[in-house]
Amino acid sequence: MRTFEIVDGELQETRPCATLRCDQSRGTFSATVADWVGPNDVPVQFSPFVARGERVIPEQWVSAWVEERIAPPGRQNIGEVLRAHGLDRYDPCELLAANDGRSSQDGFYLRETTEGYRGAALLGRRLAEARARAGLSQQELSERSGVRQETISRIEHGRANPTLATVDALARAMGMRAEVILEA
Repeated sequence: MRTFEIVDGELQETRPCATLRCDQSRGTFSATVADWVGPNDVPVQFSPFVARGERVIPEQWVSAWVEERIAPPGRQNIGEVLRAHGLDRYDPCELLAANDGRSSQDGFYLRETTEGYRGAALLGRRLAEARARAGLSQQELSERSGVRQETISRIEHGRANPTLATVDALARAMGMRAEVILEA
């Protein structure tokens, strides 16, 4: 689960008006507005709910707000967009985070507040792909590596912050080597 603060970039006040959560394993978004905000302090899609005193925005409205900010999966040049953001597959949360959630539709942007390693989803996808190429189940990889199957599942779903030693043990168990690349 990744968490972001929604901030109105058109104001000098940088206090967040809402919290946006992205569940990458389900591909869903949710939002809760701050207690202090009124209908004019949030994205327009959220205003009717805030006006009624609701603080939890319905998922379909949050998703609509997010969709305005990212390239749709059917876009003709989606491969180029993904490569430009260092992605090997379509992930709405990663696309949203790559641009700080900015859009020409409004002045709101996102500040990530997720604790831990922010590349967990990408690491998880790459581990799952490597495991599939090696023809191993999670249980078989667990037995070979000494890493618990539950931990492997959490890593593959982007819900873990593994140590380099754990990643190395998993790689070696598949006959691979782990490599760390630092990029600007």
